[in-house]
Amino acid sequence: MAKADGMTFEEVTLDMAGHDFPSLDEIHAMRGAERRSWTDTGISAVALLLAASPDKVRKRLAKTVGIKDWAAADEADLGEALRVLRRWLNAPDSYAPPAPKPRVKRPEGIAQLPVPRMLKPAHADIACGLCSDPVKAGDLIGRFRTPKDARTYAAMDWLCHHCLYERRHTPRRRDLLMRIFHHLFAGSAVDLNAFECAVLLVWLTEHPGFADSAPWLKDPLDTTLTRLQTSITEGKAHTGIAFPTAVTVIAVLREAPVQAGSPAERDLLDAIAQHLEEWQNNPQQIEARKYGSGIPYRRQVLKSTSHPTALSARGGPFDLHTAPAPTEPQAADESDS
Repeated sequence: MAKADGMTFEEVTLDMAGHDFPSLDEIHAMRGAERRSWTDTGISAVALLLAASPDKVRKRLAKTVGIKDWAAADEADLGEALRVLRRWLNAPDSYAPPAPKPRVKRPEGIAQLPVPRMLKPAHADIACGLCSDPVKAGDLIGRFRTPKDARTYAAMDWLCHHCLYERRHTPRRRDLLMRIFHHLFAGSAVDLNAFECAVLLVWLTEHPGFADSAPWLKDPLDTTLTRLQTSITEGKAHTGIAFPTAVTVIAVLREAPVQAGSPAERDLLDAIAQHLEEWQNNPQQIEARKYGSGIPYRRQVLKSTSHPTALSARGGPFDLHTAPAPTEPQAADESDS
């Protein structure tokens, strides 16, 4: 074995380089040390296949994926590194310096999201790390910086163009549901801008039976509707929906006729309701003395659910509501060609 900058490169054969590297499904299923180990193996395999030095391959891979420090690379970074390596092994002509980062026009004002720390074309078909929509190879993907409050918020995986830029400017109902879920996961009020308030107001008023549903009668939403309309009229950046009211909103929206809404919307509503109930009733009997009753407890309940959902697979909570400015200008990458 050879070592470079803390990474170990295994001896590999051309058969391993060409045929034994993990499939995309196997890469998706990997966790932790296994991803890191296969990244080391893949670097060695590409170096052998292309008669290049492992250090040069490692450097090019880091720039392609946006990894500044291999020791600090997380599972999402390593997952994309493995997809890039797999592409290079299956299509050696694709081994090239990364293309210049694309410039994307961002929405302004109350809809603006943070500047992504990394943008690149996807090297394989994946699912967005927030909304779960399919992303085809070649489509734009990106990652945000690690949240400032890392003890509260988990880092998101690679996201699609919509979730990187447009989800607060042209929010879909699914974006709104995701926002509600992660605020509740973090134990906070739900923070909506005027665009999101408009989506919620239309949704809550499109079925006349909503106001007669059991959740509404138990916790009337009339005042909430007025606040949503005020936010829309005044173009507010922040309108807070209290935790209990947000729970009522989810319960009311589930009262819509089965044929109403897209399958993805209804699946997401059901998943949120399921996890809210699990957090309330603790069916897995998570030990309070070990996890408390806040975010660590909710994370453990989500992780150990007996009925996994797209939400439990993604984890969280995610920081969907702040837009921190970069602490310093990003230096231009040096070419490795």
